[in-house]
Amino acid sequence: MAIKKAAKAEEKKVTVNPGDIKVDRAKAFDNSISFDVTLFGCIKIYGCTYRTYQDKKTSEEKGIISFPAKKGKDDKYYKHAYFFVTDEVLASVEKEIEALI
Repeated sequence: MAIKKAAKAEEKKVTVNPGDIKVDRAKAFDNSISFDVTLFGCIKIYGCTYRTYQDKKTSEEKGIISFPAKKGKDDKYYKHAYFFVTDEVLASVEKEIEALI
């Protein structure tokens, strides 16, 4: 009797609205800000990072959120918690970080 491989799980994109996110803690460093975030009032993600960078095409300063990751056996880093960041979510997180710092 042959054993069937399990079907690969589908990855569903859950929309996160700016009202579903709360920044709990923020600490500024030289070129980044470390923060923790709570989603939907019950899911907590520790160790997120906010950085700004200069867009090469428009020369505009933009922000980016990095999520916590672990190094795998193949020396690649894999994020173990994340959500999809829209422009509205990014603006909301920036506003909450500014209020805490």
